[in-house]
Amino acid sequence: MKIAIITGGGGGLGSAFLTAIRNRYPGLDEYWIIDIQKEKLEEASKADRRIRPVVMNLSDPESFGFLNDLLENSSADIRILINNAGVETVAPFEKAPEKSLVNTVRVNSEAVMHIDKVCIPFMHEGSFIIHTASIYAFSPVPGDAVYAASKAFVRSLSLALHEELREKGINAMTLNPGGMKTSMDRSDLRRKGFSMPYLNMDEVAKGALAKAEKGKASYTPSIYYRLYSLFCKLLPHTLTARTLGRNYK
Repeated sequence: MKIAIITGGGGGLGSAFLTAIRNRYPGLDEYWIIDIQKEKLEEASKADRRIRPVVMNLSDPESFGFLNDLLENSSADIRILINNAGVETVAPFEKAPEKSLVNTVRVNSEAVMHIDKVCIPFMHEGSFIIHTASIYAFSPVPGDAVYAASKAFVRSLSLALHEELREKGINAMTLNPGGMKTSMDRSDLRRKGFSMPYLNMDEVAKGALAKAEKGKASYTPSIYYRLYSLFCKLLPHTLTARTLGRNYK
């Protein structure tokens, strides 16, 4: 059974990916959407009988065995994996609740690794993975330190897998989006006068699928954010961190 899997599929960019994949790949047998929010999954699944809601707590290491069993029992052939789920804790490190920081690492980094480890054996030549990182993966970000670090992990892992999986004909691509109007948006915590342009999530999803199909290793939508990433690559991280840290209250 040929399937697509989207983590964080209950809303935000995950929902945009679901719509884009259904439009671009109508021949798939099922579209699996993974999220912790059962109600959102059930609502999303009403659009198409082939949408399969999978309720999972990605911060729980025990949940990945459950996913492996589902894939085995379904004789799954994963054509597309969107490793997208994420959470964010915006606060100075000392003030942030430790539980929230631990959850950020578990969902944003550990779960991405576990999902890859479970799913890759069910992927074959022509399949591809899109890892949702962030423009914050390019530099440390004081005020959002753990989130940025977790996304740097995703970017590094994805770029390594791009090379490791090349011989099998499987592409792993890093998606580095900037600001989007999702439940994670915390623009209220940025200093007055600082703004970052919002991206259209539908366009981000469609663009990412097109790039991943072509075997690209990385995709950063919009000229603004490509310049941002270049800025972070060219300058010392001590300087970029100081500059970005001024943007949060």
